[in-house]
Amino acid sequence: MSVRLETDHHKVLIFDEMTSPDIAAAVAVNAPVIVTLGAMEQHGAHLPLSTDTYQGLDTCRRASALLAKEGIPLIVGPAIPFGPPPFLSESPKALPGTINISNDTLRALLHDVCASLISSGFRRIYLLMSNVESEYAMHIVAKELTETTEANIVTLNWLIGIRPKYKGMLVSDKPQGHGGEGETARMLATAPHLVRMEEARPYHPNLPLEPVVPGDFLPYLGGAIGRYRFDRDEFRGMVDGITGDPQLATAETGEKSYAVIVEWIASAIRFDMRP
Repeated sequence: MSVRLETDHHKVLIFDEMTSPDIAAAVAVNAPVIVTLGAMEQHGAHLPLSTDTYQGLDTCRRASALLAKEGIPLIVGPAIPFGPPPFLSESPKALPGTINISNDTLRALLHDVCASLISSGFRRIYLLMSNVESEYAMHIVAKELTETTEANIVTLNWLIGIRPKYKGMLVSDKPQGHGGEGETARMLATAPHLVRMEEARPYHPNLPLEPVVPGDFLPYLGGAIGRYRFDRDEFRGMVDGITGDPQLATAETGEKSYAVIVEWIASAIRFDMRP
């Protein structure tokens, strides 16, 4: 089985599609595995509920395909399809379809998934943040298991990692967030049949374009101020739970966006896997 794994350098290795002997072969060559943390939540009227999971899995597949050409057999691990509730002020709670789990439930679930991967023999696990609310549990699990097992678990937050190259890539000159131009563009590249562009509407919260206090960004954007609720009508008038200009999105922008994200992830893994 190890011969098959080592010679098929252009095959994307999907954990869900592999057999138990395939996994043993991957472990034998010290293959890393990447797990994306997605969500099942509203993304306005134009994007599907599983938008975060779709993007995360496509990102992992693209990174796996890129690294396979370099002889690094990155396994695309099982996705975590649920996440904690979003910031209450940013996303109307009454919108149907969202399935939330608590931070404690996510932490326990992710812990057990990673522990099972470690029991299978994996010693390098990457956790990809594809749903921002999952970041907190992700860090706790990575820290605890790295400290208590032989595995090294590394977290990846591309929102911060690609910021220098991402600016100017989108058409809109305003900040884009949940369900905005960036996410919509990537979904047009990943699953265009699920995107309803005729339903895409712009919305911009009443927030300054640049922080008044240095470092006043949301935590998942690298903020130095831990802000978890907006309570001064910053999101007044939001009705469909999106932030940005989704109507400006194109599949071409989505492909460019993926290219930058995937190269950043691949660079992090290349460096981490160096001899």
